[in-house]
Amino acid sequence: MSANPIHFTVEFRRKMAKLPQAQRLEWLSSLASEIGATATRGSPCPPPRDDVFSQQLHEVARGCRLHLVESVDKQFGPFDRRLLEALLEVGRERFVRPEDVVRSADDAPLGLDDRGFATVSAPHAYLLSYRLLRLAPGDTLVELGTGSGYGAALAAHVVGPEGRVLSFEIDAALVAWARAALDTEPIARAGTIRVTERDAMDSTGEWEGAAKVTVTFAVEALPPDWLRALPEGGMLVAPVGPRDQEQRLVLATRRRGRVVESDHGAVRYVRNRSGGGDNSRR
Repeated sequence: MSANPIHFTVEFRRKMAKLPQAQRLEWLSSLASEIGATATRGSPCPPPRDDVFSQQLHEVARGCRLHLVESVDKQFGPFDRRLLEALLEVGRERFVRPEDVVRSADDAPLGLDDRGFATVSAPHAYLLSYRLLRLAPGDTLVELGTGSGYGAALAAHVVGPEGRVLSFEIDAALVAWARAALDTEPIARAGTIRVTERDAMDSTGEWEGAAKVTVTFAVEALPPDWLRALPEGGMLVAPVGPRDQEQRLVLATRRRGRVVESDHGAVRYVRNRSGGGDNSRR
């Protein structure tokens, strides 16, 4: 197989499209085992590599996501073409722990630590939020809760080089992980994404007037500060629900000076990690 990146990609994509999903996953498992052998369990992201092996891994992982795109669109769609393209093209394997690379094409949340404090959400969850926000090229999106950076990468693919993603993360280790992982994404290197280490609960001063906000952790109620920061026509989507009770995906929209909330179904996200106490009173 040629090491030329262009030829490599073309050949692999043709091969991946013809293989049954079971064989794609078997191939990914074989490559993932090599990563696991060179990484410490529980370490942040897979060791960075820029060689033929790395190209092969990411192309095989992309091939495995062909089934993911089809199943997500069938179960939760229809989705805009640009959202599905983001799901296919953004390498989720770059944003999970080494031991989870083999599961990176699953539509399931994956832990980012051993305590369950942080996860990379199921791929469909990001698309549901972006669809509610009507995320489009040229938009500026505020993301509250960066995690390992996967959601920011998906959003950047959607908003394109003319848009921006402003992401806030309270955990310094996750900030470092996200920045390193996002550095492998061309759209991020172009300056589309800014990751800031900050408590998302107190981040409104840095939203820069953005009209679209997505929240990746559950809150007991939408904080008034967040709602006040929404401009006319602005939208915010977040998982909301009392602790240890069902969470609902809520869309808040500012219309004619008032904030209108709508319920979009049951969800399950990790809880707010802010040290500020009950966020419903913030």
